[in-house]
Amino acid sequence: MSYRSVQITRFLLALILFSGILTATSQAAKLTPAQRKELASIKRNLGKAATLIRQKKYDEAKTLTDEEEAKLDKLALDAMIPETDPVMVSTKRLIGLRRTVLEKAMGGGGAPGANKGISFESQIAPILNEKCVDCHGAQRASANLKLNTFADMRKGGRSGLLLVPGNPNTSLMALKLIAPDNQRMPKNAPALEQDQIKLIANWIKEGARFDGEKETDPIGASAKAKKNPVKVVMATGNEKISFMNDLAPWMLDYCMRCHSGNNPASGFSVVTFEDILRGGDTGEVIVPGKPDDSRLWHLVGLQDPIKMPQGQALLKPKNASDLKTWIEEGAKFDGKNPKGNLREMVPTEDEKRMAELATLSPEKFADLRREALEPVWKRALNNEKPELLETDEFIFYGNVSSDRLKQISGWAETQADGLRKLFNEKQKPLWRGKLAVYVIKDRFGYSEFNQTIEDRRVDPATTWHSKVTPTYLEAYLVLQDVGDEATVNSPGLQTNVVAGVTNAAIQRGEGDVPMWLSRGLGMLLAANGSVGQKYFESLRQEALDAAPKMTRPEDLVAEGTFSPSETTAIGFTLVEFLINNGGAQKMALLLKEFKAGTAAPAALQKVYRTNLRALVTAYARTLRPGKLN
Repeated sequence: MSYRSVQITRFLLALILFSGILTATSQAAKLTPAQRKELASIKRNLGKAATLIRQKKYDEAKTLTDEEEAKLDKLALDAMIPETDPVMVSTKRLIGLRRTVLEKAMGGGGAPGANKGISFESQIAPILNEKCVDCHGAQRASANLKLNTFADMRKGGRSGLLLVPGNPNTSLMALKLIAPDNQRMPKNAPALEQDQIKLIANWIKEGARFDGEKETDPIGASAKAKKNPVKVVMATGNEKISFMNDLAPWMLDYCMRCHSGNNPASGFSVVTFEDILRGGDTGEVIVPGKPDDSRLWHLVGLQDPIKMPQGQALLKPKNASDLKTWIEEGAKFDGKNPKGNLREMVPTEDEKRMAELATLSPEKFADLRREALEPVWKRALNNEKPELLETDEFIFYGNVSSDRLKQISGWAETQADGLRKLFNEKQKPLWRGKLAVYVIKDRFGYSEFNQTIEDRRVDPATTWHSKVTPTYLEAYLVLQDVGDEATVNSPGLQTNVVAGVTNAAIQRGEGDVPMWLSRGLGMLLAANGSVGQKYFESLRQEALDAAPKMTRPEDLVAEGTFSPSETTAIGFTLVEFLINNGGAQKMALLLKEFKAGTAAPAALQKVYRTNLRALVTAYARTLRPGKLN
């Protein structure tokens, strides 16, 4: 057996060992006759559970429902049916309906003290608020994961979906709590207590049910509201002061740091409007219509010295005056949802900046881009004199010759025209204010740029990178001139220009596209007709060499599994595989899902309609020796 064949065998065996797959194809979700019979049996027994509920045999109904859900989960695992499959969706919906009816019956007509199951809002949410939301909340979403609302929890993060209702053993949320070393959550903090871990696992086992009012409300909001209800009066529009426009922005800036989370200072939270009205440990802090009786007004406007905000610059006089007037007018709310997270409803500085930039003409925006070129260059390469060349789409700036810039501009303009057709866009230029392209003649200069401007040490195999922010305030591509000769280690500058321009185009707008996809698609488009075929064959070999790093299918599309150069190789081969099996249309849908914030495993399963493990195994088989020759 050849070395390459051994590598492929090791890789496939790793998938088998860690994900329990013996064989998997894109047809794996089709049920066998025996499996269809099992599914029919599950549905019949769920019907029996409904009969048991009507007979008030609640414990038997709950046991039967739990057993049938466990059977369904095993069937889904054996047949590799994704959670999004209509069979799973409809049957899970039926199970959820049985549980809802059961809970209502047990709460109303069941025996006193009947078990209603674990409450997400009153038992699970407090743990998440205390231990998890600081890193995975509205203000900070590590690994693209938010836990501040149940709706966000359902989406999952970069590592995949969090919850498999009924099965804690395959739910990422439960597995991360008991993972070894630095993989365990909470990160860089003590592990959860065993009874807390057990409570979360049992909640998932019971179906990971949400018992709040709205999944988009902050977690725990309904339990808090039931404990201490408040009366919200909506604004009429005739008030002098708007809570959302005049008060919420400075409250979030000055108060959120201390007055948020599960244990806010003095028990007072400003996360939602209802939290503000509810007050803190000393009771209400706002008495509508009576500022002199309102503790919040005393703290920020009357006491000498002013007590709040603590340890920070004092509020502006207008801020305090607005607060007093707002209370006098009845402390009314003019937002959409008084239970909603204010941080998500009040524009951030980036959003305000985006709105401001949106009013600029294309000419003014291009002026901003030109003004940024020289300061950035001087910070990185002050002793190098740059050349400047501007075209319809780009502004080129670098320490190569003017003839070289013209050559590069030709490649870039051709690719921009091709991308416009690919994306079916009429906009020109593709980037507001054009795309700045820094061209650096040697490795030393490129490394200096990365260390000075990007504050990072660049991987030796990386010779280009791009950055495009949602506001387009920053939109640039940085290229090291690697020459025109293609080798095993370099495809040549033209290929890098094509890949870099493509990458910068994909980065436009809101939402993050993972590096494997953006770089992989760029390199695949660049490979078409490129003279650097030896380089692209080396990418396939590098992908094969890197693949055994995976310990589970999700690792293929998770950040941090591979080095930057390996990510490019994996991305190139994976994007090629996806386009060969789904075409350009599905690739466009995949990009759309990522831009919408869908986690990689969920996005792939949704677009390609197959189990992630089956998809990864099929991809692995394309890295066979025949593909490398």
